[in-house]
Amino acid sequence: MHPGLINPAVVGYICAMGLALAYLVQRHELVHRLAVLSTLAGWAAHTVALIVRAVELGAPPFGSLPDAVSVAVWVIVLLEVLIEQRSGLRVLGAFVLPIAVVLILKATTARPATLAPALAGAWVWVHIALALIGIAAFVFNFVGAIMYLLQERQLKLKRPGAFYYRLPALETLDRLTFRTLALGFPFLTVGLLLGALWARTSWGTALTFDPLAFFSLVAWVIYAGTLAGRAAGGWHGRRAAYFAIVGFAALVVTLGAGLFMPGRHGF
Repeated sequence: MHPGLINPAVVGYICAMGLALAYLVQRHELVHRLAVLSTLAGWAAHTVALIVRAVELGAPPFGSLPDAVSVAVWVIVLLEVLIEQRSGLRVLGAFVLPIAVVLILKATTARPATLAPALAGAWVWVHIALALIGIAAFVFNFVGAIMYLLQERQLKLKRPGAFYYRLPALETLDRLTFRTLALGFPFLTVGLLLGALWARTSWGTALTFDPLAFFSLVAWVIYAGTLAGRAAGGWHGRRAAYFAIVGFAALVVTLGAGLFMPGRHGF
């Protein structure tokens, strides 16, 4: 991706992150407004960069893992703005934007690589797009879990600190983790199924070992177990939060496998 196009987005996201963290500490209305404006400015610049990249490629910008991560960040920031506006969780950016910044910095500094030619095609674009939406939703699942554990700790101290007055109620955070889990899981599931069907067509089998595919399956199993536990086992609160963190850790390992371990995906 052209540095002159993506760098303004990176700068906008970094400024938005700093302002969102400042708002978490100080709760000044002007700081929050500036954080929102910086987020929107970064997202707009990011949108232009992705459009130009798609025109250059003549295809959706999923042709390399760094490009795919960049698209995931674009979705994450969009969801952050929408969820904050709809739910009133004004501190959400302080927890989401640091993750977005780390991902976009990794995407812009990773080695250039292209998707294996055998994996190019419309079905693969759909497979990647659905998986990215699922991953974006799981970022919010993770963030909700972190906020839940922080708020629960504040309550147990019996002398609540500053975070107690800045974070939402436990019920609100538990609801956020459940809804984002329920949103992300179907996208990830369909994305992985499409990937397995394509692997069977292109490689002759869906069981060929590939690090990215393997760790994606591990993450799916964790999230499937968590969703089943919440729906049928009555899991909520701390237990659900811990599983959300474990699932996100599996996604981080999946990303690392795609970037640093050779595989049939060709990244």
